[in-house]
Amino acid sequence: MIESGDEATQQPRCSRAENPQPELLDVVTAGGKTRRIEDRVRPWVDGDGVVVRLDGERHVSMCAESVCFATAVISELMASHRVDTLVEQLTLEEAVTLLAGHDAWHTAPVERLGIPRMRVSDGPAGVRGTRFGGVPSLNVPCGSALAATWDTDLVRTIGELLGRELHHKGARVHLAPTVNLHRTPVGGRNFESMGEDPYLTAEMAVAYVRGVQSQGVASCIKHFVCNDTEFERMSIDSQVDVRTLREVYLVPFERAVRDAGVMSVMSAYNKVNGLHAADHGWLLTEVLRDEWGFDGVVMSDWFGSHSTIEGVIAGLDLEMPGPTRHRGDKLVRAVRDGLVNEAEVRRSVRNLLAVMERVGALDSEPGPETTNDHPDDRALIRIASGRGMVLLRNSDDKTGRRPLPLSVAPGTTIAVIGPNAEKCRALGGGSALVTPTHVSHPLDALRTRLEPLGVLVRHAAGCDINKRVPEVDASMVANLVLDIFATPDELDDSSAEPIRTTQPRTTQIFWTRDPGRREGAGLAFGARLAFDFVPDITASWDIGIETVGDARVLIDGLVVANNTGAPKGGSFFGTGRLEVRGSAALVAGRVHRVVVELRQSTEGSSVGGINLGMRAPLPADMVGEAVSLAAQSDVSIVVVGTNEDWESEGWDRSGIDLPGEQDRLVSEVARVSPATIVVVNAGSPVAMPWLDEVDAVVFTWFGGQEMGEALVDVLAGDVEPQGRLPVTFPRRMDDTPASEFHPGRGGVAPYREGRLVGYRHFDTIGRAPLFPFGFGLGYADISIVDAHLIDDFTVGVSLANASDRDGVQIVQVYAHAVDRTGFDRDEPDQKLVGFARVEVPAGGSTDVIVRLDTDAYRYWNVTTDSWAQRTGDVELRIATSSRHVSHRLMRRVRA
Repeated sequence: MIESGDEATQQPRCSRAENPQPELLDVVTAGGKTRRIEDRVRPWVDGDGVVVRLDGERHVSMCAESVCFATAVISELMASHRVDTLVEQLTLEEAVTLLAGHDAWHTAPVERLGIPRMRVSDGPAGVRGTRFGGVPSLNVPCGSALAATWDTDLVRTIGELLGRELHHKGARVHLAPTVNLHRTPVGGRNFESMGEDPYLTAEMAVAYVRGVQSQGVASCIKHFVCNDTEFERMSIDSQVDVRTLREVYLVPFERAVRDAGVMSVMSAYNKVNGLHAADHGWLLTEVLRDEWGFDGVVMSDWFGSHSTIEGVIAGLDLEMPGPTRHRGDKLVRAVRDGLVNEAEVRRSVRNLLAVMERVGALDSEPGPETTNDHPDDRALIRIASGRGMVLLRNSDDKTGRRPLPLSVAPGTTIAVIGPNAEKCRALGGGSALVTPTHVSHPLDALRTRLEPLGVLVRHAAGCDINKRVPEVDASMVANLVLDIFATPDELDDSSAEPIRTTQPRTTQIFWTRDPGRREGAGLAFGARLAFDFVPDITASWDIGIETVGDARVLIDGLVVANNTGAPKGGSFFGTGRLEVRGSAALVAGRVHRVVVELRQSTEGSSVGGINLGMRAPLPADMVGEAVSLAAQSDVSIVVVGTNEDWESEGWDRSGIDLPGEQDRLVSEVARVSPATIVVVNAGSPVAMPWLDEVDAVVFTWFGGQEMGEALVDVLAGDVEPQGRLPVTFPRRMDDTPASEFHPGRGGVAPYREGRLVGYRHFDTIGRAPLFPFGFGLGYADISIVDAHLIDDFTVGVSLANASDRDGVQIVQVYAHAVDRTGFDRDEPDQKLVGFARVEVPAGGSTDVIVRLDTDAYRYWNVTTDSWAQRTGDVELRIATSSRHVSHRLMRRVRA
């Protein structure tokens, strides 16, 4: 049903008297097509409202005051009629075909009825398209960075950008956002998600989905539900009590369905209380559809479907990717044997086709993939990146001056140090990867901004944090070609012709879903990656090779690395062979011929590919070089963090310490530098044992393609630090609520911490974190000077700015139940129930109204198995973080 607040109804209203029998001949469908209304579909007004008769059936709209509303009603009815007609016309075999993907990124077509394929594409930090390393895309900040803005308007605008990007990639469904919570700080995909709090995550998800879907395409929210670890992710059983599930982990999904009308949901890989999420009828049907009213399509995560019968019955509409593993002929037989009702098959088909109709995918095949690199979009990404950066420390020196914003003069010397300085990490690893149109890095951005002012900017890496030999530097590569051969043996036949030749952008190649067949070969195939390499240094270079299958690396005809028989467990989501390293003596300026020969069998494999790395030898004392540079400089900016070796789909981090020698690097630099500013480029919390030794700390997250420029905007003071933490930063891993139970044992991940996730745990037991949830500093001096209740769900707050620069404050409201008699042990001391981003002018004041969550006082009654209203006195804490409370207001909640 179309709600009265939707864009479709925001048109001039017309009364019954003005137009008793309107002439509505054309309507615009959800896909943007204008379609002539047939004579049998005509609206009129009577005492019941706006009436439409479709094939003899009488439909009455709910808005008798607006004949214009009939346009939207007719559009919806015609779409429904079209879908119903197609479902009726499908044979059983055709219907079953639609319930599994055609390939990795398309649904199946039915040519007889003119049903085209529909393309889907990964997110959430961009829209990749159909190939890893393919057509470049805009790369927005990661989910945790967007959540750190606490700015739903901005996040909706980013969603609109991503919706436009889908059109550039010929896709109709964006596989995003990720709304699994940060149950632990080490989850491999935490950077994709939007923090630890269900309410904040829900608010961000609703804004994101509304933005994407405003562009006539669909969001697919993921991963439903409790997909909170990468450890044994295809089989781990997340065992969680129903109250925790309802009050914490299901909340973002529920809000995305109820408040944003999300059109698609992706089931999780894991089990939930003993059942695979993709086979979980209680989740997929009873909760999602029957209770929440979801009317879209449910798809599996890639290779996350586990059954032929159970999934269909449970409500899993679409198995992805294709070709099918569990449906097809198996499902046809199950229907004919009476194990699956054909009505259930057609129900799922209707769910898919209805979404295809709504996004216009029934009207044409997917278009070509193109790159959008519009300056306005770059500017928006830069704003979002800067707005999510969190200033964690900005200490006064002996003169009372603070190190940030930077104050420089001609002749000032700045040392830019750290493994992420020259090349930052704009996004995390795994399916979230896109090929950015470009990436702005901190070192280049600082030089571009400061050197024209007479500032000397010098650089030292300080240490290396790569687990693997890094990707080959593209600036040294020429004539890169990938040939695919029908069989592995053809690699040894000089007369064999490749069945496919491509020119990849990098030496990292990734295939999904039976890559041999995708490239036109069989289950076993050969691949040859070849290029010319011109090194910039004469040395013995490190060579690293990871593949799915057996490979060898040849340079100038000599084998320098061979991973045949190496154990599995490396890249490619754990299916690749562990990296094997070799070395080769290379001469600067000379053209060396590099060839990788891969022999791969993809039978039973879901992915495949090649990761080739080449690197000149590292200096013997990188930390010492950096410390020497820092001692000769006025200011040291140390850019530390992680990269996709550490934060990626496929594995969790082993702890929260910075990898490599970064902690030692920071401490040694701080010991000799007059001023030390640390920039942390990571997707989730890290330990900071050196915190008291440095002058300032800025946390950038994985800030997207404009991160370097955005960082300089913040450091230079052109942009006010506005980010606030969407997660608690613990001092040590053992302080976190789930550390005792992570990652799980015996195939089970027990959620015994219950509802005490993140700050709810720290605040309830009184443990001090390194930085609390919601924390962040600014350059402006803004305080909350007054707060008062307006009504049950509205608080008025007054703020004042005592500084000479404009600033931003994030006002946060937490609810605390005063009488805690009879509460369970995992009842949180407080929870976030409202927030507002407030701009306060220099020397001025601002009043703001903070609207509270209308579900702020509900709880799940396990006895009645339903929601109930909490009663009694509630203290509303007006704060700037979960630990920085300025005002306390009392209100009584009545039944």
